[in-house]
Amino acid sequence: MSGLVLFVDDDEANLVVCEAALGDDFDVQTASSAADALKVFEERDVAVLVTDQRMPGVTGVELCEQVKERSPDTIRILITAYSDLKAAIDAINRGQVRRYLKKPWEPDELAAEIRDALHLYEMTGQLRRMERRLVETERLYALGVVAAGIAHELRNPLGVALSNLEILRGAVAETKRAIEGGSADPRRVAALVKEIDDSVADTRFAMDRIMDVVRGIEMPARPAASKPELVDLANVVRMTLQLVNREIVKRASVELDARGPHTVTGSASKLGQIVLNLVVNALQALGDRPYHENKISILIRNAGGKVELDVADNGPGIPEGALKRIFDPFYTTKEEAGTGLGLAISKTIAQEHGGDLTAENLSSGGARFRLSLPATE
Repeated sequence: MSGLVLFVDDDEANLVVCEAALGDDFDVQTASSAADALKVFEERDVAVLVTDQRMPGVTGVELCEQVKERSPDTIRILITAYSDLKAAIDAINRGQVRRYLKKPWEPDELAAEIRDALHLYEMTGQLRRMERRLVETERLYALGVVAAGIAHELRNPLGVALSNLEILRGAVAETKRAIEGGSADPRRVAALVKEIDDSVADTRFAMDRIMDVVRGIEMPARPAASKPELVDLANVVRMTLQLVNREIVKRASVELDARGPHTVTGSASKLGQIVLNLVVNALQALGDRPYHENKISILIRNAGGKVELDVADNGPGIPEGALKRIFDPFYTTKEEAGTGLGLAISKTIAQEHGGDLTAENLSSGGARFRLSLPATE
């Protein structure tokens, strides 16, 4: 097992002892203050933090609190005297510290704790990587639901563009022959020019349609932005509806109420993934009923410092037993479709954006999912 172990103590003698006792078995770096320790976090990934409790300025518990915010996966171990035991136990109960050791610590005991901590850090990293792969798998699954619609949306305008290119080629060739032969009929040339103009206009219209489809694909498919950005949630919804339009027109009528800007801060790609999951989920909830019986209502509004997005359907609703588990990973009410990850991942993304995703059954029938995010002025 590898990973940096950061030992923090304001007593230089303890730092020397630590390096001598642990340096052969672990990648150890020392710091004599909380400030120096935080500088290390700016430069390196720290797997395990071992810190003394009593230090001038910032205590060990306070350092662990700051580290938890900066590097939540770092395993934090507190070394404390008996008189500080209550502070250590309180820190453990609040999740700031995993373990504490009483002074004077024994090298073998500390080494054993560090090995366990490194193992936990490694397992946490593996879980994070698996989580990212699951998120990517679910995103691709949701896109796969509408992949056939994308091909259909592109096929028609591409056919128009290709047909018009053939017309253009013929018109240009005929015009060239007439001019080179010196027998150009002004009326025929004028007709050819009009034919060329019309073909160019039709081709431009077709290409604009293709670009609309491409822009709709780019929003949910592109990698998430590394830095938060200002996002108009209404625009995200419109682009998502365009992406799933072929499925929608076959399955349900959609009402969208999104008047006014609804700006939040975050990742347009990740928020698009939530919207895509909610719309696809609503379509699947409607089952195989006739089109005229199915309705999806989407409402976006600003409410009390929040931007709220409601996606409601008039399907059978969510079974009461399922309503409590609907956001659990791998839980699905669909026997043959779905991974059971879409709603769980969507809720996680919402929480990463400082918001939440909830679900409820409507008294009028059907279900409603509500995405709530902090509004950005």
